[in-house]
Amino acid sequence: MQNHIARVALITPVRRLFDYLIPNENQPTLEAGMRVRVPFARGHKVGLVVEVTSQSEWTLAKLKAISDVLDDSPLFDTVNMQIRHWLGEYYMAPPGEAYMNLLPKKLKAGEPALLPSIEKWQANVDGKLLVTNQAKRQLALLDWMGQRQVSLVEVKQAGFSRDLLNKLQESQAISRVELRPEGSISKQVNYRDLGLTLLDEQQAAINRITAQLNQFKAILLQGVTGSGKTEVYIQAMAKALQQNQQVLVLVPEIGLTPQTLQRFAERFDSEIVVLHSELNDTERYLAWLKAKMGLARIVVGTRSAVLAPMPDLGLIILDEEHDISFKQQDSLRYNARDVAVKRAHLQQVPIVLGSATPSLESYYNAIQGRYLHLKLQQRAQQSQPPQPVVLDIKDQPLQDGLAPRVLDLMAKHLDAGNQVLVFLNRRGFAPALMCHECGWIYECQRCDHHFTYHQSPRQAQCHQCGEITPVPRQCHSCGSTQIIDWGVGTEKLEAFLKQRFEKTPPLRVDRDNIRGKGQLAQTLHEVKQGEHQLLIGTQMLAKGHHFPNLTLTVIVNLDNALYSADFRAIERMSQLLVQVAGRAGRGDKPGQVVLQSHHPEHSVINLVCQQNYEAVLSYLLQERQAMMLPPYQFWAVLRAEAHQPALVEQFCAQVTELLKPYLQHHYQQVILLPAFPAAQEKRAGKYRYLMVFESKQRNQLNAALKQLCQLIEAQKGLSQVRWLLDIDPQDIC
Repeated sequence: MQNHIARVALITPVRRLFDYLIPNENQPTLEAGMRVRVPFARGHKVGLVVEVTSQSEWTLAKLKAISDVLDDSPLFDTVNMQIRHWLGEYYMAPPGEAYMNLLPKKLKAGEPALLPSIEKWQANVDGKLLVTNQAKRQLALLDWMGQRQVSLVEVKQAGFSRDLLNKLQESQAISRVELRPEGSISKQVNYRDLGLTLLDEQQAAINRITAQLNQFKAILLQGVTGSGKTEVYIQAMAKALQQNQQVLVLVPEIGLTPQTLQRFAERFDSEIVVLHSELNDTERYLAWLKAKMGLARIVVGTRSAVLAPMPDLGLIILDEEHDISFKQQDSLRYNARDVAVKRAHLQQVPIVLGSATPSLESYYNAIQGRYLHLKLQQRAQQSQPPQPVVLDIKDQPLQDGLAPRVLDLMAKHLDAGNQVLVFLNRRGFAPALMCHECGWIYECQRCDHHFTYHQSPRQAQCHQCGEITPVPRQCHSCGSTQIIDWGVGTEKLEAFLKQRFEKTPPLRVDRDNIRGKGQLAQTLHEVKQGEHQLLIGTQMLAKGHHFPNLTLTVIVNLDNALYSADFRAIERMSQLLVQVAGRAGRGDKPGQVVLQSHHPEHSVINLVCQQNYEAVLSYLLQERQAMMLPPYQFWAVLRAEAHQPALVEQFCAQVTELLKPYLQHHYQQVILLPAFPAAQEKRAGKYRYLMVFESKQRNQLNAALKQLCQLIEAQKGLSQVRWLLDIDPQDIC
């Protein structure tokens, strides 16, 4: 029997595929991976065909027919469909999210998966005879064109204008032609070898990585800051590109994309596209299609680029692999690092996970022999990395968070013409507004959190839910008008340093100050050019940036991580400290790093300051093993929230009772911890509870969670509680 039923993934919260009849004229050509428009409810939806079959659980009379087939060929090949199937199964996501969620918006809306034609011009036979001798620029353009077909971009790069093209076309000296981009795919990439002298460690790493081409291997490249990891990436990429393969490079943040793109463009004469959230719909759509067609030989992107279709994929590089930004925190809560490793495995290509401060999960896989572990322990410039100095600030007279000795040290470096970075991971002017008479603190009514005071513009903002209100004039408790700001944020630090160092006004780099498209790239360029000496930054400046004239890094305070409820807090603090410290002394000048702390005796701080990150990792792994925390057990979290706390408590109790017999009789290796309120119980007007599942056996955990989803969705009366599963959670807050 001919297959006449299509199983289609639609973007809905329902965890199932939908069956539709295939019209007779489409039955011979419809394949899995093609988009279709189908009737759904009272309208139509665009979906992706996952399977073509002759069987359905429904009678044919109940099935509706596909309205329109949108593609002539599949968007995804068999392996790419397998990756998306795994994504849905592993992260317990509805099929629509797994198959459709990471598509560009235009493709989700049903627009054709075709690149626009390429507009070019060519000279006509005897075209010069149609141009007068006085039109010297037109003649010069014709001479430059010769017999080639040239684009407008090439014409402008050669110093000619669109107006000259129009005049030549009007005189019929040239003709306009439209070419399909499919015909211009070139897999040849020219590589510019700069003849750099590599360290032995770098050359060994390149040799080990390129030896793994054309097969799967996960490689952890652990290199100290400034060790030349990017050069290792570039030369490994060159080998893959020479074999006519494509390369996917993932970075954690948009801010790292421009400099990465620039480094690659300087070395590879190739089409390079970027994929990240700052692109508009059309830019993302075109970049995605160029990757899919093989026009783009290098794709650089943030986490959403992890599933970009690339027919000739030969190498995946994931820089700063430890970064939490690779974990999606809403909707489909996938970790791009883990998805990239799975993709590499399914496509049988090597993947390089690079970091100066690898995550405990990746480091554990390396020491267990699952990953190839490569190390770069020397700086490429032969400069010694600065050794952080911990300054005990107990009983110190701080001026807007800075100790007198730190201010004197900053003055010394600035007077010498060097750059100074002051790192404070706290936006706004002050983290709280407080009544000076009774101690009342202005709190967000929608969250268990205080408002942050912003001076420009003057307002109070909740950094949890985004609520913005005017600054209160009176205390809501005692009526006093003595409302003061409490604590130090980047805005207050900027105002203080502007007064303290009048000749070197500070540049503040945070999400409040850097907003426009391309603004961060421009700011970073100005810093590299030495236009700003004194920098105040949050995590936007913490990693991956190379400022050769920066000789002093001051870390205002990281103490809050030492006693956090989140078991990953110390790991993240250590990573941040190493990354921020690594910004100093990367050029010819020696660098200094100062960490202010009320707890200078803390063992982790001392290990980091001794530049012994391996010891930090060993210390944290021992701690995790003693407490049976990841990576020694697999975790999943059920997050539930509702507008009334009683509803969430009732939901958690009901879920526990539903699952209890299954855990007792079928999934004995899975432990369900008692439900508890999130660290910040109320957020955006909803009360939040967590249920933690843990197991040493991944298969049992996943099977239990699949059973859990079926049990919850079969229950009635739970619609007032929103819930989702977070597999391998990065926080339990």
